[in-house]
Amino acid sequence: MSESADNIRTVEFRILYTRNKSIGSNYHYYMAENAERALEFQLETIRLKGWNINLISVERFDRFADKWIDESYVLQ
Repeated sequence: MSESADNIRTVEFRILYTRNKSIGSNYHYYMAENAERALEFQLETIRLKGWNINLISVERFDRFADKWIDESYVLQ
């Protein structure tokens, strides 16, 4: 039995990045099923927009603990 799109649980992810020759850093936010999928969204956006940015970290928001959980292993 296949899982419908309505049954897929998404959570909030944020990806910390810096632009080349920039002093500060910024976040992009995504709703995704997992950290790998959030990273795929980010990489596709980078490719389509021709950005030259450095990805620093990926974090998942745990709404029950009200904190961000490091998921940067996906950058390896």
